[in-house]
Amino acid sequence: MRRTRWAAALAGCALLLAGCSSVPTTGVAGLGGGPGEVTIQAGDDEIPALREIAQEYTADTGVNVRFIEREINAQAISNFISQSPTGQAPDIIVSPHDNLGQLAANGVVAPVELGDRGEEFTKNARDAVVYNGVSYGVPYAVESVALVRNNALTTDDPATFDELRAEGHRLMDERGIKYPFTVSQSPDAGDPYHLYPLQTSFGVEVFQRGADGEYSNELAMGGQNGHEFARYLAELGRSGDLRTSMTPDIAKESFISGQSAFHIAGPWELGDIEAAGMDVTVLPVPSAGGKKARPFAGVQAFFVNANAANPVAAQDFATNYLTRSESQTALYKSTGRPPASKVAIDGMQGDPLRSAYAENATKALPMPAIPAMGAVWSFWGTTENGIVNGNGDPIELWDRMIANIEGQIQ
Repeated sequence: MRRTRWAAALAGCALLLAGCSSVPTTGVAGLGGGPGEVTIQAGDDEIPALREIAQEYTADTGVNVRFIEREINAQAISNFISQSPTGQAPDIIVSPHDNLGQLAANGVVAPVELGDRGEEFTKNARDAVVYNGVSYGVPYAVESVALVRNNALTTDDPATFDELRAEGHRLMDERGIKYPFTVSQSPDAGDPYHLYPLQTSFGVEVFQRGADGEYSNELAMGGQNGHEFARYLAELGRSGDLRTSMTPDIAKESFISGQSAFHIAGPWELGDIEAAGMDVTVLPVPSAGGKKARPFAGVQAFFVNANAANPVAAQDFATNYLTRSESQTALYKSTGRPPASKVAIDGMQGDPLRSAYAENATKALPMPAIPAMGAVWSFWGTTENGIVNGNGDPIELWDRMIANIEGQIQ
């Protein structure tokens, strides 16, 4: 308990330090009373940029930065949660924002105030690192799905998803391609993530959001709009346009091999698409239900350990160095991920595909980071599969899903 209170007090000092000045601090190791080192756990694509940032930080402050190379997955998050109270976890960790609810609920991440530099980030990136009204992280990348068009097959820019389907069927008839569009699915678990822009175009978000953009535990998928989306899924299944057997590999390879003109995918597939020498354009997913199609936004961010060995130095590095536009640009160049910084987005000359993804992501909705989201995925995905496969009345299946999820949340 004594260690926890001391760490919290030092973290509070760091917040004051970050809030009072937007210029680099010096001698922070002495303020924290800890070792002259900050440890950062990150993936191999982030570390090259972080080394550049760390060199300047060490020159300014005398505090060394040590890196632990490890990709973030469920086990890494579990380890961080268990090791933070014992002082064994890194001072700063990179993680997708949807882990924030779990991290904050366990008390292992410290508040991080972005200050004036917060306005340099896209709104959905800022919103994604807020939990229960408290800002916890420094975002650096925002990823969401978009529509990738094979320009060798068509240059049509469909205004609606039904227009896209019609163009796809025309190409199937005239050019002999196999699919009107491709999108990742799973025969066992479904894939609500990739279908979310279609769902939101019916006005159906997963949870209710308050005026501040934060999600509540109240589901927003029920009612007439949810029923309309369920009917549309059923029609996609009856027509054969959407197939639950289309795994991520099948979807990507079919698009790359020219069997589809349109592909709903994230920027992580651009490397393979570019390697194939394809001429493509990245577009927003068109609306199926009449409202704006808004995909999920996945935000990569840096979080500070609430029990960091050197909390003031960790806060200083996060708030005064990682937030800089040049740092954000370096992270984009190192990772290839669309940046969360508006300045970095503006500087993406010569990269029209990732620039389009970055622009598309500014209109996406942050994936809910609330713990209740854990009750959603399984029921959601298997229900969508059942509707697409015609395993029952779509309205009954959808309403049963709502009841099952609400039962789990309660």
